[in-house]
Amino acid sequence: MKKQLGVVSVVTLLVAALFTLAAFASDAQMYFSSDKNGQNKVTNIQEGDEIWIVVIDNDQNIDCDVRDKMSPDVKIMDFKTGAYIVWDGCPDAVDPTTCDYLEETGADTGVFVSHRAFQVGTRESFKASEPEKFTHIVDLPVDGVVDDFQWGNFLYVGDGWLFDWADEREWLDYGPEFHQYDMPPMPGWDADVPSEVYAGSGEDYIIGRFENMDTLIGMYQDPNDATDVAIGMMKIIDVEATISWDQEIYKDCNGAATITV
Repeated sequence: MKKQLGVVSVVTLLVAALFTLAAFASDAQMYFSSDKNGQNKVTNIQEGDEIWIVVIDNDQNIDCDVRDKMSPDVKIMDFKTGAYIVWDGCPDAVDPTTCDYLEETGADTGVFVSHRAFQVGTRESFKASEPEKFTHIVDLPVDGVVDDFQWGNFLYVGDGWLFDWADEREWLDYGPEFHQYDMPPMPGWDADVPSEVYAGSGEDYIIGRFENMDTLIGMYQDPNDATDVAIGMMKIIDVEATISWDQEIYKDCNGAATITV
């Protein structure tokens, strides 16, 4: 009888311990913010906006006296174009000089924000003297390297057969046909902007772009719990142009008009 009571006591303690651990465990949350403090949550953005990644995970609030850091597995992707975040994590140890990481907003908050912002799309050039470079692109390569987002160069076309629909997903290469079946760009290849497509080689690719009304999906995985995955979403909203005249009525057809778009 004493042996049975001892076994029951041990089982009771184990069950209690499990419930205690479950009570302390928390499910992570993920969203995007327009400020580095993670306070202004955004779900709709315009192409060219910068966003910070925000994760709420009390399990990673390890030291209550300092701002904890972590470099987890983070992904953000536009499934329509294939645009993909450039996240260089350091799973073993956070090194602020070499990798991307999340840092707690304050001691014992459990709210973590990316140490840098990520710009969702840009243009080749904003100079008025280069209108041919107003092309929307995922990121502006510096020495062939992009640091915020990459790819974004998927398109859907047919192979030219009769009644063939645009259901073949391809990626844009450097030319001359600008698309290639079943062969994604390889790591280390240089990214060319559209105005440089003819300057490419067999190890170059055309960087793609985001599209208005596309949805970006972000995913975070708790470094210590593979089953704890948080998902966040945001929409790239459509922007409609407006046209205005400098006057409502003009004296005659010879007058000069200023039109603002």
